[in-house]
Amino acid sequence: MKTKLALKVVGLIGVLALISAGYCFWLMTVPLSYDWVPVVLILFVVSIGVFVFSLITSFIVFIRLRRSPRAPNTPQIKPTN
Repeated sequence: MKTKLALKVVGLIGVLALISAGYCFWLMTVPLSYDWVPVVLILFVVSIGVFVFSLITSFIVFIRLRRSPRAPNTPQIKPTN
């Protein structure tokens, strides 16, 4: 996968995981039946874990993007005979 595309995908996954964690955190403040409490807690922990994983992955992909070879900015001059 291309590095820039991978960075966008990982960033999108991280944003969705953070939104999901925020929603689960909000659900913890609302009275729920006892059947849903373990589900909300597990989803909260999983979404925080996915966010941390995407943060680490985006850092690694960003480092790879910075180290990738780039084309020189100077134009190539063709020799004339």
